[in-house]
Order: sequence, then structure tokens, then C-alpha cells
Amino acid sequence: MTTNRTVQTAADAALWLAVHRGWHVLPLNYGTKTPLRGCADCRAENTDHTPQTCPCLARGDGALCHGVWAATTDASVISRWAQRWHTSVWAVHLGASGLLAVDLDTRPGPPPRHPLNGLPWPADEPPPVDGLDTYATLAALSGGTVGDTFTTDTPSGGLHLVHEAEPGRWKGSHGKVRDGDDTVRTGLGWQIDIKAYGGYVVLPGSTSKAGLYRRSSTTTTPLWRPDWLADALARTGHDRTATPAKATSAPAPVATGGRSGPRRYAVGALRSACTELAVMEPNSGRNRKLFRSTTRLAGMVAAGWIDRTEVETALAAAAGHAGLPAGEIRYALTSGFNRPLPVPDIRSAA
Repeated sequence: MTTNRTVQTAADAALWLAVHRGWHVLPLNYGTKTPLRGCADCRAENTDHTPQTCPCLARGDGALCHGVWAATTDASVISRWAQRWHTSVWAVHLGASGLLAVDLDTRPGPPPRHPLNGLPWPADEPPPVDGLDTYATLAALSGGTVGDTFTTDTPSGGLHLVHEAEPGRWKGSHGKVRDGDDTVRTGLGWQIDIKAYGGYVVLPGSTSKAGLYRRSSTTTTPLWRPDWLADALARTGHDRTATPAKATSAPAPVATGGRSGPRRYAVGALRSACTELAVMEPNSGRNRKLFRSTTRLAGMVAAGWIDRTEVETALAAAAGHAGLPAGEIRYALTSGFNRPLPVPDIRSAA
């Protein structure tokens, strides 16, 4: 059980943020940190009954229907919820409030070999300890900083960084690796979760079974999301408004090989990479394939086996045919040429 003072503190924080910041807030279940269910007629299983068509939500009288979509800025509704539910856990609905949250975890366990989605980890950096390390390195690689925005310390030692952002633009994600994999292929990076459109985060002042959520920032005003973060989100497929059209034309042909063995080998490697990349589907590792192909061919460019423009043109055409956005293609090519691999020993094949 939580104390009355803890319950009151959580509700007070939610009410203050609703009134002074215009945040849409709602109470959560103390044990599960999930939205409370106050209306038996509104169930997620009924797909014909959406938040947009729900008459209970349309009344605006505090019916707790459809999870986070019941969140409100109405002070009288919030006060009535606080009196009725007596919960010590409150949250903000990010999408309705024009917010985006970066949730940095500190779960124990070794990091994957490739902690960043679509980017190589710096060779001179030690592996990340947790999501805080991963995010700080991502910011540095992107030419930005984390900044002092509205921040909550979570009971597990993690952080919620809350930013103002374009309403409805960003998707949520989880930065994790699949069992048996060594590469983060979703989200931004290892132990970095993005919460936005339909997501929520627990507010400071709340107390769950895990412990107390505390505001650790010097400000109660969230910063506008930094440009470097928007670029990273767009690069990794978080932009709900992006509609990259898959190219209908075939990728540009690769030039034929020359007389020398190294030239023939390099052209063959480029043709093979482009053939595989051009037919890859979304969420199949297209970014990683483009980056790895570029690092391999960059070494051949450095050795004089093939021309850089020829490589970039062919790989960009193949990646565009696979549906990768132009920004992601440029980023992967630049990163790959900054990490050239040694050329193979082809004497036996010459």
C-alpha cells in the first residue's frame, strides 16, 4: 500500500502539469503501470469501437476508456479521478500532449557487438554500459548534445527525457536485440526506447511497486526535440509522415570488369552487393547490408581497384530500389567509407 501523502503528491504533480503545461494526464494501475479501466462498454477487442468514435470519451466527463486516450487536461476530471481511484501512479499521454520521450534503460547484461541501429560503434569507445551510454554516444556521433530537458529518474536507475515534438509525427520503438543476434536492428540503439504517438511515461512524484519516480532536471519545461534527434529518428524509420516510395525502375547497371584481376573482383563484388540489396524488404536489415557492403568496397576503392563514384552511384541506386530513404542512404555510404575494410587476398583467384 502507498501512503496518502504519496497518492496526493502524484495527483498534485499530474494536475500541475495539466494546468500549467497543457499535458494530457491519466491515472495508472499501481501494480502494473497500465491505464485503469473504468468503462465496461469499451474494450480493445471491439475493433469497430475506436477512441475517435467512442461516445464515452466524447462526453469528456472522465470515462476511462481506450487506455491512454482517456487522458485529459480538465482539472475537475483529474481531481475526480484522484478522489475515486487513490492511485500513486500517474502518466502523461505523449501523443495528445505534443511530446516525445526518450526512455533510457539500465537493465543488466552485456551489450551487443553493434549497439546502434544502422551505425557502427566508434572503435575508440568502450562498449556501452547501459542506455544512457548508448544515447550519449549517439548524440556525439550525430553532432549534438543531450541537453537539459524535462527529465525523470526512474526507480531502476534509468531516465525519461521528455521533449516537445511535432504532434503525431513520431513512432515508438524498443532498442533491443533478438535472441542469438549481436546487432540492434530496431529503434535507435541498445536500451533506448522511444515513446511518442500512442505512448505514455510515468510522471515524477509517482510511486509504483518498483519505487519512486523523481524529477531530476532543473527545468519543468521540455525542450523542443533537437534536430540531431529528428534526423536519427527519421533515419531509423520513426517518422509516421514519411512516405518513401519504392522505386519502380531497376537500379543502375554496374560497369563491366576490366583486364586486371583486382578490377574484375571489385566489379563482381559490387554487382553482387547491388543485386542482393535491391530486392531486400523493409525490416530485413537493408541499412546494415548497405553499410557492410560499403565498408568492403571502400577498402577496394582505397586500394585503387575501383572508382568511388562508381561504387556510390551503384549502391545508392540499389538501396533506393529497395525503398531506403535518401537520407539513410547518404548516412550509410558516408559511414561505410569512413570504415574501409582491408582488401582480400585474391592472388589465388587471379
